[in-house]
Amino acid sequence: MSWVTDKTAFFLATLVVVTLYFIALIINRLILSPLAKFPGPRLAALSNWYEFYYDVIQQGKFTAHIRDLHKRYGPIIRITPTELHIDDPEYFDTLYARSGRRDKYSYFAGRFGGASDSFSTVHHDLHRTRRKAISPFFSAAKITEFQPIIRDTVDKFCTILKSYADGEVIPFSRGLMALTTDIITEYAFAKSYDQLDSPNFADTLHEALVAIYVTGHFALHFPIVFPILDRLPDWFVRSTQPDVLPVVGLRKDLARRIRDIREGINQSHKKASHPTIFHELLYSDLPPEETTDARLGDEAQLIVAAGLITTSAALNVASFHLINNPAVLSKLRAEIATATTPLDWHQLEKLPYLNACVHESIRLSHGIVTRDPRLAPDTELRYGEWMIPRNTPVAMTTVDILMNDKIFPDPKKFVPERWLENPDLERYFVPFGKGSRQCLGINLAMAELYITIATVFRRFDFDFFETNVSDVEMEHAYLVPYAKWESKGVRVTVKKVL
Repeated sequence: MSWVTDKTAFFLATLVVVTLYFIALIINRLILSPLAKFPGPRLAALSNWYEFYYDVIQQGKFTAHIRDLHKRYGPIIRITPTELHIDDPEYFDTLYARSGRRDKYSYFAGRFGGASDSFSTVHHDLHRTRRKAISPFFSAAKITEFQPIIRDTVDKFCTILKSYADGEVIPFSRGLMALTTDIITEYAFAKSYDQLDSPNFADTLHEALVAIYVTGHFALHFPIVFPILDRLPDWFVRSTQPDVLPVVGLRKDLARRIRDIREGINQSHKKASHPTIFHELLYSDLPPEETTDARLGDEAQLIVAAGLITTSAALNVASFHLINNPAVLSKLRAEIATATTPLDWHQLEKLPYLNACVHESIRLSHGIVTRDPRLAPDTELRYGEWMIPRNTPVAMTTVDILMNDKIFPDPKKFVPERWLENPDLERYFVPFGKGSRQCLGINLAMAELYITIATVFRRFDFDFFETNVSDVEMEHAYLVPYAKWESKGVRVTVKKVL
């Protein structure tokens, strides 16, 4: 019977140790932690399972829940055991400063499996090295050089729209995603994905990106997820987890495209009339560890995903509201009719009403809608009377500013005039972030938005097909916004070719 006694004793000892561990953890996080003085729910301070519940179980609801917590607890709150969140538009420039060191929170690098892309890079100096290598490709001069490709791709999109005759329904949202995908993949690899050629825009990256971002919320808590997926054979994923197969397929395809360039299989850049990102990066003066297939594969996923999804989302929102507001569309058409051809995005930016429509479309499409924490390793940050300990992850969320009803009255309404009547709103235009980690792709996104809107809406009149505002409003925050899951996106018919 001694073995029974020993087993019981071991079980009891283990139970005591585990109990003491959790008691110590509770005391440390709720009482001894330097963040214990900050307001917020006790459960959030106690465990990351609080965040897991809202973002994974409730499907991308933590962003909205944080907003509700601010209403209850004030402008600065503790949202996890280690992280603070601030809701104060006037503090944005301080937190996301261009000068001074700002590290990224390593916890968030796990969202895509510890990815080595520039967006996920934790340390300030390494991020600066990686950004310096990429940023020349997104300068105004380089995008101007690439502008003919944008125009040609938009013209191709319009030709396809003309083929939808006699009231045939166009899956417009998918078409816009195909458009932006073909543009960014041509720029990245000198080899477009040619998704505009897919019948009825059926073959887009929509499903793959939804799967990546949804999986990313889970991987935030279990960073091993993506490394495991990358190593699993396709047949196994297809038979056990078919929903994540698009994730595996896209990541492997991007890695293959990098290898094709390195091995000389992809020589398309020699015939291209424009610079291509990865042909030049592979032969740049970056150190060898920065040009491995794995590293550049991560960068490719970032550039392709960021280059297509936020731009297509803004075009989607713009299209809905322009079709839904005939008076706005009429005013816009009168202005863009004055633009000379070929359309030049620098000239289009000077058209006041088009400029206002683009700003309002980007505001309502939000950009990145989850928080983006920063750490100040060299100094203590101050917010009002609060001293924030050095190296504490502190976050803000741009959608809180873009939808702030004190800055933007009736924030859900599409009102381009607000940008004309109040030029000071520009300082609150933060969908691309600010500071040393501001989104690199601003110029490319703007060129696509101005050229696409001006081209499409001077050539076509559309009617909606089973579409309403819920098809473009955020219901789920998965890094980028998604409408209700049952939405089929904006769908239209061609009313008239102008």
